[in-house]
Amino acid sequence: MMITYKPMLHTCRVSRIAAHVLCWLVCGLPVSAQDSAHSSDSGGLAYTIEHIIAQSGFDQQTCWVHARAGAIPAAKSGNDSLQPCVVMTMQKLQLSGSDVFEALSETRSTDGGKIWSPPQTHDSFSRQSFQRNSQDWPAGAELAPELLSDGDETLVCDFTPQWHVASERLLGIGHTVWYRNNRVASNRPRGIAYAVYNSPGKGWTAWQTVKLPDEPKFRNAGAGSAQRVDLPGGDVLVPIYFKEPDKKQYSVTVCHCRFDGQALSYLAHGDELSVPIERGLYEPSLTCFEGRYYLTMRNDLAGYVSTSDDGLHFSKPREWCFDDESKLGNYNTQQHWVTHSDGLFLVYTRRGADNDHVFRHRAPLFMAKVDPPRLQVIRGSEQVLVPERGARLGNFGVVNVSPHETWVTAAEWMQPVGVEKYGSDNSLFVAKLTWNKPNELFGSNTSLSLSKQDNRSQENQAWEIIKPYGTPPLVYREQFGDYRSPLLFKDGSAVQASDAWHKRRAEILSDWQQLLGSWPPLITDPQVAILETVRRDNIVQHRIRFRWTPNEETTGYLLIPDGDGKRPAVLSVYYEPETAIGHGAEQRDFAWQLAQRGLVTLSIGTTEATQDRTYALYYPNIDDAQVQPLSMLAYAAANAWSVLAARPEVDSERIGVVGHSFGGKWAMFAACLFDRFACAAWSDPGVVFDAERASVNYWEPWYLGYHPPPWRERGLITADNPARGLYPQLVEANRDLHELHALMAPRPFLVSGGSEDPLRRWTALNHSITVNRLLGNEPRVFMTNRPEHSPNIDSNSVVYAFFEYFLR
Repeated sequence: MMITYKPMLHTCRVSRIAAHVLCWLVCGLPVSAQDSAHSSDSGGLAYTIEHIIAQSGFDQQTCWVHARAGAIPAAKSGNDSLQPCVVMTMQKLQLSGSDVFEALSETRSTDGGKIWSPPQTHDSFSRQSFQRNSQDWPAGAELAPELLSDGDETLVCDFTPQWHVASERLLGIGHTVWYRNNRVASNRPRGIAYAVYNSPGKGWTAWQTVKLPDEPKFRNAGAGSAQRVDLPGGDVLVPIYFKEPDKKQYSVTVCHCRFDGQALSYLAHGDELSVPIERGLYEPSLTCFEGRYYLTMRNDLAGYVSTSDDGLHFSKPREWCFDDESKLGNYNTQQHWVTHSDGLFLVYTRRGADNDHVFRHRAPLFMAKVDPPRLQVIRGSEQVLVPERGARLGNFGVVNVSPHETWVTAAEWMQPVGVEKYGSDNSLFVAKLTWNKPNELFGSNTSLSLSKQDNRSQENQAWEIIKPYGTPPLVYREQFGDYRSPLLFKDGSAVQASDAWHKRRAEILSDWQQLLGSWPPLITDPQVAILETVRRDNIVQHRIRFRWTPNEETTGYLLIPDGDGKRPAVLSVYYEPETAIGHGAEQRDFAWQLAQRGLVTLSIGTTEATQDRTYALYYPNIDDAQVQPLSMLAYAAANAWSVLAARPEVDSERIGVVGHSFGGKWAMFAACLFDRFACAAWSDPGVVFDAERASVNYWEPWYLGYHPPPWRERGLITADNPARGLYPQLVEANRDLHELHALMAPRPFLVSGGSEDPLRRWTALNHSITVNRLLGNEPRVFMTNRPEHSPNIDSNSVVYAFFEYFLR
């Protein structure tokens, strides 16, 4: 049955709630009960509401709670459906106690919510027992083991799954709870718990806890029931609440974390917010709308809201109210955001809805539009999302399923005993909001869509995107691995001041030039011939030929955007030049994308060598190369720099270099060995030696392991297939590429890390941070992380922002 009605003012709210309840009860609506409403505003954004019951039934002993969903987009790993796969997590509550939960379960739908799989409980979320003498403590026990006793049990609760665009993973975050004799321990640790959904296996990784600073206040810190904001490149802003375990009052902050597809690591946290009322502020939820961050928080007596320009530093919290200045009436429960590119909404519960019989007035669920400048809820826009049937609905979730749909999910919490007399039966509700205008925030991280309405300069926007990635996670901060410091001279003495660095830099460069082989003289006048010219949109594309080694010419593509005056430029290097101009694999079109952003670009590659599977350049010939092939590629890039520098449209002081994989190695050596490149971005090259990774293969004869043909068999180093040439000598001498990275200082570089450059590469990059710190230039070293080798839209957005900032 379908009921349609127009928006009503708040004076008719009780009758509307009654209409919902009558529809659900009288009509006998079972698994797919539906009704609809419509709301609109003068800006043209409107939505309809459709209700679905994913599951119902009450056994009088337990009930489902914490129904929250994440959506895996269509055609992503583990979802072969043409529709999103919605994974809704929930857990059983034992009615015999307070907040006594069982292991996390899930149900899934791939048909828009019509059919849901039977609930599946995951063993990875089962309770874990603490034994002090055990060597295998449950995650989170290390926060405050002195508070625990043998036999205490822990699990994850208040869990919220959300699609993480950068890693293409469903990342769920909640917190831990500890039980003693099946009751919540009164003085206990609490940790930020997370797990990653294994889409093909339809399971979750073993949950872990985030390592926070070792301070008493973070021994009870959780992210339960929270909405997070994911940043371009994959960083995550996680709102949490915390206190010392034996204290009463909570504070709220936002943790800046890094997620690489596997581990969630703490980087920093922002302002610590609280109010001196009852238990302070807790259960925060965060969103970003039109370039500004909004934080809503629970308090025992009222809901609070605060705003921020950067997601970390917030205004003084203020109590929520309607636009007529009356109090919202929300208290002692959470609120969450529904964020559309054309409107910001709050979902909440409140007093004054003929709901005094509901525990803490936690039903029905309302949604209303927010006036962002005034930080008020627009009373006339209020709609009932999920009707009240006696049971509370406060622990709910919000998920963007598609550009046109946002779902709000909630389970009827069947406490206190007897709430079923009002009609509740532990139903899992899905309120589907269908928008009349597409949500442009869907499918990308919120901050990627700021430019349309953001008043900040392009430079400031670019800096806000890249700035987070200049900070290593806490677990890798000031960790230097076994790498020898580049600030140590060969005689063992240390560089003590910045004015001594030039001498040490010269020593490093001289050493590597001798190791790699001396370059031929640079070709500063490469005699460029234009072979073909075409126009693509607002870009002139020249196919050119020029001499890039003393005995070889190459063909590449020069892209010149329309415009006047001298502009920055970027050299893109890869297996062949067509990919970077948009005629190859997706997300490798660096030259084309940067040209669309107004930069002059040149794309080159080793087409013939790639076809011959010799890949690199060999001087004077492949049978007797006098320069390591990877260094010879750097030499060729230096000559390509001269091609760009000679162009009347190009500012020669603002030329960068970029490459992916093979091209990432090439770009790294070019930038490090030729200091006329102003900055560089290296996409997952393997920035240091790693003999366990087949793709970090510097030992191959076309990189740093040259030896005359016939060549060793391609692949990992083994006793039967050893490395030859320079590479084993470098390893034996404890030389590594972090020394070359140091040559970049103070020039900035970005590692767009994937499978070959995970978070642990910071132990090498920290050495370059130290050099730049000595020179007084921070930050100059950046790294993003993703689980796959291939770049994606999100990782590339940081690459483009990097060049836009450092070359503008």
